[in-house]
Amino acid sequence: MSTAATTDKSSKPQTINLEDLPLAQLQKIKAQLEEELNSLTGAFSQMKQAQSAFRECKNCIDALTPESMEKTIMIPLTNSLYVPGKLSDIESVVVDVGTGYYVEKSTKDAGTYYDSKIDYVQDNAKKIQQTVEQKQASYRGLLEVMQYKMTQQQMQQQQAAAKQPGSAAKSS
Repeated sequence: MSTAATTDKSSKPQTINLEDLPLAQLQKIKAQLEEELNSLTGAFSQMKQAQSAFRECKNCIDALTPESMEKTIMIPLTNSLYVPGKLSDIESVVVDVGTGYYVEKSTKDAGTYYDSKIDYVQDNAKKIQQTVEQKQASYRGLLEVMQYKMTQQQMQQQQAAAKQPGSAAKSS
């Protein structure tokens, strides 16, 4: 028996037996679940991309060593424009804190900042993944109920056709 939980105006969970719903309503629920799964999967992908970007920033900070002083590096001005430059200070870095704001931090503080960002994004990605897994289980259960209902309808139609007199002669 598959069920779905919903909430009404009093916010008390209500259990609905999916087998009691008509096939048309099940198809609407299926479309809604597919939409939710697509949205959650996109959010999960964005979280993984953000996590990767934060890890790359952390790796760059970790790569700042006394040996890297005065070495020529390529400095990004835009996504596609780089200019040569030299590291003059490895004790402080400029950190993008979002929405166009940048803050100067020590390399230690910047490393701590990116570690916290990585952990935060990882925790949110885990929550999204758990939600995706729950939605996928609901989706599979819904598909089973829909398949069962379609099989039942086909059997009823076949039985109704067999009960009609002369139905065997018409189908030949």
